Amino acid sequence: MAKSGALDLAIGVGGKIKKEEVESAVETYEKYHVQFGGDEETRKTNYSDMVNKYYDLATSFYEFGWGESFHFASRWKGESLKESIKRHEHFLALQLGLKSGMKELNRLAGLGNSCNFVKADFMKMPFPDNTFDAIYAIEATCHAPNSDLAADSPVPWYLPLDTSHFSLSSFRLTAFGRFITRTMVQMLEFVRLAPAGSMRVSSFLEKAAEGLVDGGRMEIFTPMYFFLARKPLSES
Repeated sequence: MAKSGALDLAIGVGGKIKKEEVESAVETYEKYHVQFGGDEETRKTNYSDMVNKYYDLATSFYEFGWGESFHFASRWKGESLKESIKRHEHFLALQLGLKSGMKELNRLAGLGNSCNFVKADFMKMPFPDNTFDAIYAIEATCHAPNSDLAADSPVPWYLPLDTSHFSLSSFRLTAFGRFITRTMVQMLEFVRLAPAGSMRVSSFLEKAAEGLVDGGRMEIFTPMYFFLARKPLSES
């Protein structure tokens, strides 16, 4: 779960998008949202483009502030964010009963680099039926109404994003850490090490973080929905 440095952040902004096209990609992404004139039907129709642009623009920021495994986890008192994520990933593997030789499919964001990745639309999976022994998803079913893994956690799942909380182990996510990141990104964009539009990406990610914290506090949103279903037994 190593974190990237400032140069990695600057070079990585935009992902596969050409650097000279990053700013226009930011504008296109922003226009999908209500505050920039977007509407729900447009987002649904263009969901693939919206999601692709989001992760191309945001991933280097996630890796800089969060690490390679940029997902949430239930967390115990005294446990670091890094350790909670490791425990959560082990929990998922144990629940699935993963064993050597099994073929698994995951639908997620940020589980590290130990997998073979296929970029695809999980609403239109490019695999025949019965391809995998196990399937898991992390934060792909965020709006489900119950089965919240974080319900019994003594530490809120949104704590890493809560700027009223200070942590040395997650310093880049704190209010002061974000201020340093904003200033750094502004300088990197000014000297053209980071592409134009990088500050706007930083801004909409901070806005999203504020929304996640507010939703968590109001208990109307959780990324920790969990359910376990068995693969149907073969008729043979």
